[in-house]
Amino acid sequence: MDFRAFGIIPAAGSGLRTSLPLPKQFCLVAGRPLIAYTLERFDRLPWMEEIYVAISEDWKDYMETLITQCKLTKIRLILGGTTRHRSIRNCIEELNRKFDTESNISGDSSNQVVIVHDAVRPFVDEDTLKQIAVAAKEHGASGAIRPLVSTVIASDENGILDHSLVRSKYRESHTPQAFRHSIIKTAYEKITEYDLDYGTECLHLALEYTRTKAKLLEAPDEVWKVTEHNSY
Repeated sequence: MDFRAFGIIPAAGSGLRTSLPLPKQFCLVAGRPLIAYTLERFDRLPWMEEIYVAISEDWKDYMETLITQCKLTKIRLILGGTTRHRSIRNCIEELNRKFDTESNISGDSSNQVVIVHDAVRPFVDEDTLKQIAVAAKEHGASGAIRPLVSTVIASDENGILDHSLVRSKYRESHTPQAFRHSIIKTAYEKITEYDLDYGTECLHLALEYTRTKAKLLEAPDEVWKVTEHNSY
């Protein structure tokens, strides 16, 4: 890799959609919290320099213990915000401070790529992460996509079908997503309060606030996200 790579993993969410008594990233899978698998994927990458993980204050002690137990060496815990974008922004601001310090010392803080990934996508492979990072270095931004498996339809205010989308023209957006540091830094400096509260798509921020059109890469099934819990 001819650039420096850093990870950002927002993990401060409460996991409301699962209806579980604790956030899904901390649910046990085969005796270990789900987030442990994701963090290990990143921590063991030889070309990954540091991983900034946004967490809530309530889980800080738990995460510090987990990092020690799993012998993770590259994780940096950051207090997250009330939404996904606010958590990511907190991590970016910490990265900005790091790079500002480096610039004052060495005069060179260029050539960095930031990979954003969800804490509850534990099966992402190194090849996918590397392809996304390299594409971001070249194009400014990149993201993993998957084909739609269902047709998307829209209804009017009365619940009547209004229109449907041509499925073959659209894709699902997934993580990992990656950005040149300068791109994602600018996007989060310009982000609106509305986007901070209601937005979730980082690639949209790059397009909206920096006019950067992301390179989209077809990803394997393993990028799927744990989002729901079903009881039978």
